[in-house]
Amino acid sequence: MGYIALVIAIAGVMSPIAQSLPTVQFNVATIVNSGSTNTAGFRIDVRRSGTAEYISIPRGANAAHEEPEKSDREIPKDLASRLFADLEAAKPLGRLPAPHRMKSKSFGSSLTIEFAGETTPDLNSGDGGDEHLRAIIKDVNEMIAYFRSNQERNSRAPQ
Repeated sequence: MGYIALVIAIAGVMSPIAQSLPTVQFNVATIVNSGSTNTAGFRIDVRRSGTAEYISIPRGANAAHEEPEKSDREIPKDLASRLFADLEAAKPLGRLPAPHRMKSKSFGSSLTIEFAGETTPDLNSGDGGDEHLRAIIKDVNEMIAYFRSNQERNSRAPQ
């Protein structure tokens, strides 16, 4: 009986503490482009704080020997806030429509976002008429464009 009382006491003390701590899974949204046979994919870890990390996913015959490209960025606060608000509004993400789109097995890639232990359907397949999915696709495309424009600017900068 003493063991059960101890477990209940610990649970009673820890529950409010655990509820007051923000969990990592709710503070990071991960955009994943799977890449394809010949095209590198990428992952972008977006934090509510407005920082994001881009990590390339090498593909092809030499992928095992390539170092992933990594870069950290401060992203516009309004973009980060909008992304997280749209993800929260769309939950549960597994219930979003998953339109079917024909794509090549070799050259097709998928684009998803992982958030709070859930994953969206492939964003490359369209929104299926769903306003929440449409908003997420818009946010993700803006995030990708933001990283691409920064990469292009950095590659053109004088060395």
